[in-house]
Formats: sequence, C-alpha cells, structure tokens
Amino acid sequence: MSAASLPQVESSQAFTWQSQLRHRWDDEKRHCFANICDAQIRYSYEYLGNTPRLVITPLTDRCYITLTQSLHLIMGGAPAGPAGTGKTETTKDLGRALGTMVYVFNCSEQMDYKSCGNIYKGLAQTGAWGCFDEFNRISVEVLSVIAVQVKCVQDAIRAKKKKFNFLGEIISLIPTVGIFITMNPGYAGRTELPENLKALFRPCAMVVPDFELICEIMLVAEGFLEARLLARKFITLYTLCKELLSKQDHYDWGLRAIKSVLVVAGSLKRGDPTRAEDQVLMRALRDFNIPKIVTDDLPVFMGLIGDLFPALDVPRKRDLNFEKVIKQSIVELKLQAEDSFVLKVVQLEELLQVRHSVFVIGNAGSGKSQARHQHQPVPSATRIPNDPPPLTFLSPSIAQGHGEPCRVAANTTDASSTKPESVRAGA
Repeated sequence: MSAASLPQVESSQAFTWQSQLRHRWDDEKRHCFANICDAQIRYSYEYLGNTPRLVITPLTDRCYITLTQSLHLIMGGAPAGPAGTGKTETTKDLGRALGTMVYVFNCSEQMDYKSCGNIYKGLAQTGAWGCFDEFNRISVEVLSVIAVQVKCVQDAIRAKKKKFNFLGEIISLIPTVGIFITMNPGYAGRTELPENLKALFRPCAMVVPDFELICEIMLVAEGFLEARLLARKFITLYTLCKELLSKQDHYDWGLRAIKSVLVVAGSLKRGDPTRAEDQVLMRALRDFNIPKIVTDDLPVFMGLIGDLFPALDVPRKRDLNFEKVIKQSIVELKLQAEDSFVLKVVQLEELLQVRHSVFVIGNAGSGKSQARHQHQPVPSATRIPNDPPPLTFLSPSIAQGHGEPCRVAANTTDASSTKPESVRAGA
C-alpha cells in the first residue's frame, strides 16, 4: 500500500496505483484474481511453502508489468540483461505472487528440439510456468523448431481449447501455462534469436539494480534498526573491493555475494542480540570475506574495513568445542595442528553453513585436500547423523560440474554442484 501514500496518487485509476500487483476476491466467480494495469490473472492456489520474497525495486515493478502484459496478450516474457540483475529471480517471484509453480531450466547448446518439446508438453498439461535460463545458448537450428512448438501452445490458449494437437500427439491444456526465457546478450557462445521466435516473446531490458536499496530492506528484514547507514557502508565496501582488489576468478562482489553476507549478519545478530549492529555487520563482512581474499589483497581489504568501521575491533566468533575436535582429528592423522590450518577448516565449515557447495582454492601443497579431510570427521559429532558423504572430483568434467542431457534416455543428468563459494587454502 506504499504506492497509495505517494502525492501523485489521487484516484484508483492513477497509473502509479494501477501498476501495482493487487489481489482481490471475486464473489461472483468465487476466485482470487491478481490485477496489474489492464491484465487480470486468476490465482492458481499452488502451495509453495513459506518462501522468501524479493525486495521490490522500480526495476522489479517494470519487469512485473512487462511479464504480466505478455501473459495477458498470450505471449512469452523475455527478460534480458547481464548476470546478477534478477532476471530469473523476478520471474520466480512473480510466479509465487500468482500461486504458480515455476520450473527453471538451464539451457545449453546440447539441448535439442525433442527435449524442449517434452518440457513444453509437460508444462501445457500442468499449467505451470517454465523459465528457460540463458535461452540464447541453444543453437539456431534448434531455436527455429522451438518457435513452432511455442506457437503451437500459444495458439491453443488463444483458441481456448481443452485439448490440442502438439506435434502429432493430442494432449490436454491448462491455460495458465507460461513460457519465459532469460538471455545474456553479448556473451561468448550466445546466438541471436530467429525472427519467428522473437515475435512470440515480449522483451524486458534488465539493468543492474539498486544494491543499496536491496541491502537496506534485507537488513531491516534481518532485524537491523540502523539499516540505511549500514547498507551504505556495506555497498561502499563491495564497490571499493571491486575497484581496488586484484582481479581473481573466484572473487564475487555481486548481488549473490551480498545476499549471502546479509544472511550471515542476520544469524550473527540473532545469536548475539546485545551487540551493537555496526559490530555485527563488521564481523559478518570480515569473517565471511577473509577466507576467499588472496594474501596480497588482505591488507587492502582490512584497511577498507578499518576505514568504514573505525575504532571497531570485534573478536571473531569462535566455537571452542569445534576447534578442539578439529585439533584431535589432526593429531590422530599425525599432522601438526597449526592455528592457521585449524582456522581454514573452521572457515570451510562456516561457508558450508550458508552455501550449498564450496571451492577450496590454493597452490599445490597448501593443504586443500587435508583441510577437507579434517572437516569430514567433525560433522558426526556436531551435525545430523547419516549425513551423506561429499562427492569429490579431481579435475571434474563439464558433465560433473554442470550436468548433461542424455540423448538416448531423453532425460538430464544433474550437476554435482551449483553456485559454490570459495575458500582459499594456505593463505
């Protein structure tokens, strides 16, 4: 309801109000509907759980309008822009707001028209949405056939058919089906979409969002009262790190990294509610980023932390019992329990608390494998029993890292890991 408090909103017909996603209950049709501009979409009542929501920025509002208008016109939506601008997440969040399940498919040049056809066939029969990530990585020859498949589904929705002929097979149709594609234009290995495919999708240009606004609202959601000042310091630090630190493949100062640190800051605040908020955020920024900073960049990073948070010297949060178990494990393997090595094992555990998977990076002989081996005996005493062992690949293949489609069985082999964080060994 924040839009209604703006001075330019004088009636319910004002565009500032009309452009908001509004839910209402229709007594005659006995259904919930979502209205935005001139589009009206029936709520789908899919139970999606108590999922987190996106921070709504002006860019999010614009994307919502474009995607809902594309559904209203029985077209697909095509958000396009650089990585980390929220193309996929905005599509997923709109689906959650409309009670619709959104399935995300990571596209690659290995996808053919048969595998895509099977996906469209399933979406049409369930009424769910499909979001095809990096759609322009598919080869041009396949995209031309995909255009025919997508048009077949859209024509059936326009004709309000209950069943339709999809490439020689009669299947049922639930008209809530939506097909969305995201693209990273200008990247290596990307192709230009054919004209017959472009005509089926409404484009939406996505740019880098307002990180400070997102950071401020997420800090408020985590329970911080001085969110505006702390958000400015947070984004200033990450901007300076991006400009002043060396260029490393594993450095990430984007939106995903920001969100991870905010989650850590929230858990630290709940674990120590009496500590000052600037100390909590400073500890999260320092302890979460130090593991991935290379040795040469560490003085610069600590200098930036000291400038933004002057006269603050917050001790690192330590779990002495955990460190004791690590040292016992090291001694049992007849190794030396040096403080720097114990710290790396602790940092590995801390990163695994907020990341699904972790890269351990370092030169040969710096203790990468041993750090992971020391971490293995510990979870039995501190975590859930019967935890599955981790998969380890020395020189992993593309299939192990990203997954691959099986042309014989017409299904997909999942990847071993996704969106890992980095910890640097031997630093």
